Amino acid sequence: MKRFERIGEVFKKLFAFLTRSFKARSISTQLIITIILIFSSFFVLQSILNSAFFRNYYTEQEFDRVHSNLMTYINSMNENNNDYYDEMYEYTTENNAYSVIVTGQYRVLNSSFTDYTVSVRDTTNDTLYTFLVPNNDHEYVVGDTLTLTLYDYNDTLYSPALIRENSTTLFNSNINCDEETCLTLTGEVTEVHKPNNLNYLFDDNLLVQREISKIYNLWLNDELDDYGYDSGSVEGFWYRSSDGPVDTLVFVHNLKTWNWIVTVIPIVDTNDIIDIVGNYNYYVYATAIVIIAIWSFRLSGIISKPIKNIELVAREIAQLNFNVEAHEYNNRENESLSKSINLIAKNLRETLETINRKNKELTELYEEQSKQVTLKKQLVSSISHELKTPLMIMQVTIQGILDDIIAAGDRDKELHNVLDEINKSSMMIQDMLQIYRLDDANSELEISEFDLAQTVRFFVNDFDNAIRKYNLEVDINCQDDVRVEADEKLIKRVLSNFFTNAIKYTPVGGSLYLEVSEQDDQVYFELTNYGATIHEEEIDKIWLPFYRIDRDDPNPLKTKGSGIGLYLVSEILKAHNAEFGIHNVTNGVKAYFRMNKKTE
Repeated sequence: MKRFERIGEVFKKLFAFLTRSFKARSISTQLIITIILIFSSFFVLQSILNSAFFRNYYTEQEFDRVHSNLMTYINSMNENNNDYYDEMYEYTTENNAYSVIVTGQYRVLNSSFTDYTVSVRDTTNDTLYTFLVPNNDHEYVVGDTLTLTLYDYNDTLYSPALIRENSTTLFNSNINCDEETCLTLTGEVTEVHKPNNLNYLFDDNLLVQREISKIYNLWLNDELDDYGYDSGSVEGFWYRSSDGPVDTLVFVHNLKTWNWIVTVIPIVDTNDIIDIVGNYNYYVYATAIVIIAIWSFRLSGIISKPIKNIELVAREIAQLNFNVEAHEYNNRENESLSKSINLIAKNLRETLETINRKNKELTELYEEQSKQVTLKKQLVSSISHELKTPLMIMQVTIQGILDDIIAAGDRDKELHNVLDEINKSSMMIQDMLQIYRLDDANSELEISEFDLAQTVRFFVNDFDNAIRKYNLEVDINCQDDVRVEADEKLIKRVLSNFFTNAIKYTPVGGSLYLEVSEQDDQVYFELTNYGATIHEEEIDKIWLPFYRIDRDDPNPLKTKGSGIGLYLVSEILKAHNAEFGIHNVTNGVKAYFRMNKKTE
């Protein structure tokens, strides 16, 4: 406290001296001295704060960062039944830490095994091979069937170059080896030897050895209780160690009353340090701003006159007059300020022009939205119109049956016509409901993973009768196992519509080309029907609701649809952020979409 009082007295005397000196100094000299004083005060203060408080602040931040995960790890270890390998492996790997189990006398506990090995019996020659497990990413179980590529590690053990289970690759070291250096076999897992802890991995680590030795000495001297803290239901101690090349946090927690877990965590992560220093510097910068504000009062009287002239220019700018300029060039500082004001005026003028341009774009966007609203209204109107005809047909038919106008022999036929009209109206209503669900911001897609190639092949089989009936030739180019993450039900609606349209507008004896492939990070689908094209003036209209392309064809599959199929397709693909389109090719029409494939 006395040291800070002495520093305060020095600043008071320095302030009084500079105040007297300013009266006889030029503006430039006063400004230079002031700036020097401001930044000197700032850096001195920052140095004092860093030396006095930063170390403890940093330690507290690191403690809070690691303690939550650490206690989850400790509790999990205490719930385990003496097999700690997986918990220790997961925690130390994810947290860049070292963890060992010690006895009550703080001696490293030996594990039952020092190597994680798996023994496999070759099914062809009944020979037993034992290999070192390269990582802990897979749980090997006795009875599993593995395909291995092994090379010699020592006289009794092998190292794996490749491990596969069924069609899944569990490990691949990308080591190139031939039949002379490697052997390939398929066999059944007969034994799995896993250490019950990771002590064998860390007990030779110098950092761990140093800290365990320190803990042991504290225990011998009855000084360990000085480091105890409230860690919940588990007795624990912790301290910060700075004896080695890096600082560490060392935690000691009780393990089932008779053993202890020692966890050593280095705290040299650059990103963490930057974050902590950044948060800490907020306090330093706030103090510096206060100091700068205090010294600024002194400067205000020195530079007031040119500032007032520049202020007049600023007021003109505030009145939205951006064609004014400041011309205070009597010293370098005022010249810089004048240029800055002029730059502000220029930027504001350009910004205003940008705003006007953005307003124009916003107006265009509003008009586009208005068009969408109009389209929705037209959609509702079209639905009403489209439903009138089937309702009238159903009404007239039923009334005719009730009034005995329709002969008894024709009633079944007429009732089937009524049923067809009901089915068409029901499908149209379902399509419209789906469209409104896609437009609803609160509606979510039912995303799942599925094989697009397999789904497409299903549709090819589903339309097989129509394809054979109209003698269509189908050229299929589908890759295997093309995985996507999308709403499978909606994508099937898209595929069904594309297939129906392709068959509908392909003449008898025509051909179809089908492709499903992966291209970079995307999945591509294409269906091209040859033998007919779409008039260019109709290309952009086919996505509109209730727009139909007139075709004269007796084919019952090729009758007019509801007119909203492609509109629903466009809404579904837009909801999936997919690129899609329909356009003419040589003697044909291609429908396609492209979307992101499943992410690993």
